[in-house]
Amino acid sequence: MQVGFETPSIGAMCNSGRQLILALGIESADRVKDLLFFLDAAPTLADLSESPPVLRRQVAEDLPPSFSVGKAGNGQVLFRPQSFFEGQQLHDIDRISVISVGGTV
Repeated sequence: MQVGFETPSIGAMCNSGRQLILALGIESADRVKDLLFFLDAAPTLADLSESPPVLRRQVAEDLPPSFSVGKAGNGQVLFRPQSFFEGQQLHDIDRISVISVGGTV
């Protein structure tokens, strides 16, 4: 999928291992980097596993819906589809915007 970021500050943190470590600690930063890799490597949202280690789930049903990968807390990435229409299937979603990583806003 094409992974974008909702704000420049989230993008800067996700693209800098040093900033991730400072914000989240080494273990959580490594987990977030792995999850971002899984998001980038998956062709569509439907291709992300609903079981560990990825653990994709929908966390909000308002439009556009929000999703997460990873466990709640420091090892989690929250995101939304970049363009979404009601009734859209997960296999049609191939672009996302990261909202938050590891509990940051």
